[in-house]
Amino acid sequence: MKILYSNFLILSIFGLNFAISPPAKAAISCENGTINHYANGSLHTCLISQNTTLQLSSASGISIFPCKAQSYIYFDEKGQFRRCQLAEDIQIRIDNSLEKCPADFWINVSISDAGNQSITCRQN
Repeated sequence: MKILYSNFLILSIFGLNFAISPPAKAAISCENGTINHYANGSLHTCLISQNTTLQLSSASGISIFPCKAQSYIYFDEKGQFRRCQLAEDIQIRIDNSLEKCPADFWINVSISDAGNQSITCRQN
């Protein structure tokens, strides 16, 4: 039982760290020769080699985005996630309703200076 408790504690600490860390947290595996950087050295775009799930935290809450392999992923100059093509269907909240954003559509995320997240879904 002691081992289970310590594993739970480790997972809880990891989960807490994951939720309160900078806006995007994921291991990004990029295809060779597709990586583009901003002048400050931060990642701008790359072609991801495998499906990648990003977890974003903002004042609006936590959002999870499954990004599709063999498509580009985009970040801003501060390293914050901006855009990717979805690997699977998701639901996004628009005002007080949920809207389906299908797989293969592009998810676009912007976060205001106040930390409020805005999400749009487009076919291209």
